[in-house]
Amino acid sequence: MNTEPMVTRTLADGQPALWFEMRFDASMQVMWKHLTDPAKLKYWFPCELDILPRVGATVTFKVHRERPVEGTVLEAAKPRLLAYTWDEEILRWALEDDDGGSLLTLTNTVREGQDIARSAAGWHLTLMGLDDYLNERPLGQNPALWDEYVARYEEQFAD
Repeated sequence: MNTEPMVTRTLADGQPALWFEMRFDASMQVMWKHLTDPAKLKYWFPCELDILPRVGATVTFKVHRERPVEGTVLEAAKPRLLAYTWDEEILRWALEDDDGGSLLTLTNTVREGQDIARSAAGWHLTLMGLDDYLNERPLGQNPALWDEYVARYEEQFAD
């Protein structure tokens, strides 16, 4: 399945947020492994991520040549829900059974003033990369598409 995520600008607990929904041809259990196993995350997540999916556990984000950033697991209910902080943002991953596959909903609560179009483009390409990885295709995180997606979301989110 080579679909794109549906992306909406919204509010989460009164804060600006992006809401992504995408169907995958993998079970919730397989998706959970791809959300929590550093050996799988390294292929599709935007940075190196070390996570123990337990409420209160520390999450470590490592970006090449930068100091690691730590977050905290806020919610964890295998294999349906995982939420954690990343700097000033919150990522909330929810999974549902969907006709032999799963429906992933990502809510990205962003900080005030953040360039929401760039965030939307980044997660859009990241989720498509996850789909490519799950389906053993070359990763479709083509940097040449970056400007195209940023422009798309600037137009979509224009006030």
